[in-house]
Amino acid sequence: MSAEICDVAIAGGGLVGISLAYELASMGAAVTVIDAGYPGRATDAGAGILAPDTHPATEDVWWGMTHGAGEHYPELLRRIEADGVDTAGSGYAACGLLSIILRESEESWFTPFADRVMSRASGRVSEISPADATSLFPPLGPVHRALHYPGAARIDGRGMADALRKAALLRGVQFVSGAVRGVVGVATGGGGAEDGSGLARRAAHRVAIDGHGDVRCGALVVTGGAWSGAMGHWLGCALPIGPTKGQIVHLGTSQESGSWPIVQPLLTHYLVPWPGGRVACGGTFEPGAGFSATITAAGIHELLRECLSVAPGLADAEYLHTRVGLRPTSPDDRPVVGRVPGWGNVWVATGHGANGLLLGPYTASLLAKTMLGDVVEGEIPEELDPARFG
Repeated sequence: MSAEICDVAIAGGGLVGISLAYELASMGAAVTVIDAGYPGRATDAGAGILAPDTHPATEDVWWGMTHGAGEHYPELLRRIEADGVDTAGSGYAACGLLSIILRESEESWFTPFADRVMSRASGRVSEISPADATSLFPPLGPVHRALHYPGAARIDGRGMADALRKAALLRGVQFVSGAVRGVVGVATGGGGAEDGSGLARRAAHRVAIDGHGDVRCGALVVTGGAWSGAMGHWLGCALPIGPTKGQIVHLGTSQESGSWPIVQPLLTHYLVPWPGGRVACGGTFEPGAGFSATITAAGIHELLRECLSVAPGLADAEYLHTRVGLRPTSPDDRPVVGRVPGWGNVWVATGHGANGLLLGPYTASLLAKTMLGDVVEGEIPEELDPARFG
């Protein structure tokens, strides 16, 4: 089979990979997305909470990243719609969010969190009474304290990825099914120039794919989610990304839930309501489950137990289904975004963990601009540099 030719090959077809393909194609690049289609992709299962002001991290880098990501979504959706794609399936809506605790004994965790959030949010988040919280989310049980964040939004990962894929196809992006089985590169930089990593700079120019002809490329980007670590073998470098399994139960209620806010208890599982009476309850945290995408009795039991402890009014809800996603996790729980050490034209964008639906499209846009030279150096925070793993 003859090799396909593109400016950029992207290894991974989840939300990050498709977002990157769309951004690069919008800037004039010829792009091919290589997608192995493994079961358990995080994009297809995530709850889609877009709540920058109540992100629990204390580091300033996260404040800038989460808010940039929150502001990016409406603009991205407008661009996709301008390309002629219906974005209704993305489910994007500013539904609001309640951050709550159930018991007085949780004050020692909640008080510093609430103080930090309200001091930074400049009036966008306020404390409300337990009664007001219950009026916003009727199935709630007893609540001790609650913060209300009206500007928080939700997004359906499957629907968003579908809209982006359609827009990418309209922009000329090619999609290839299959797993990467090798990367061919050549030495550059005058026979072994150093790039600071101690490795001679190389350039990838061909990607071999199972069941398909090779893809010849001017650059390669690894966006393989939980499976990104395997690409380190082909590239001869450390990409320490692994899976953290999460199960999410979806329930159906006879009540109209489209106007309910997200409920995010500080110390247990979240509830994300959707129009039509659907409520997602998640998610488990199973770092030792490997690449298993199996729905388990223990997972369902945990989710239903915690869901009903927060919202006993959902006890009569119908069980609809359970989704399983493998969150791509790095050793320091930070995304890995930037140029791969030792390579002049290989990049990576992965490791978003539980924040993939929030941060994925935004980091993809930053990387696209960096790759094509449209941003000044430093736009991607140095804390995300792949070189930190040696």
